[in-house]
Amino acid sequence: MQVGASSLANSLFASDPLSALNQVGKTDSARSTPPSAADLAAPKAEAAKIRQQSELEQIRDKGIYAWAQEQKLAKLKEKIRAEVIAERGGSTDLAAIEGEVARRVQEAMEAALKAEVSDAARRGEAPKPMIIDISV
Repeated sequence: MQVGASSLANSLFASDPLSALNQVGKTDSARSTPPSAADLAAPKAEAAKIRQQSELEQIRDKGIYAWAQEQKLAKLKEKIRAEVIAERGGSTDLAAIEGEVARRVQEAMEAALKAEVSDAARRGEAPKPMIIDISV
């Protein structure tokens, strides 16, 4: 029997070696497995852990009350900034937007202080001393 005369042998040995090079580095799609949910969630979990560590460090540095007040003020600023941008129709004049945000934040803080003073007066107590840090 001749090796080259068989159709089986022709199919096995007659393939072009250059065509086989095109397949180098390619994976068979049936054998490759998609990443699992755990593999996809790992980077998110790591980012959340880093963010949590950062917040804990800030709380240790500033104290829980100061950190909470800072977070509250930041959320107020974001809310007011969104309102100002919506009112101005998406204007990109950052200086004007920030000026309006600062003015409205100051008004909100003054209103909160006045409400605290009037509540204390209604209860018959002296208003609590308040320290406002206006440094930026």
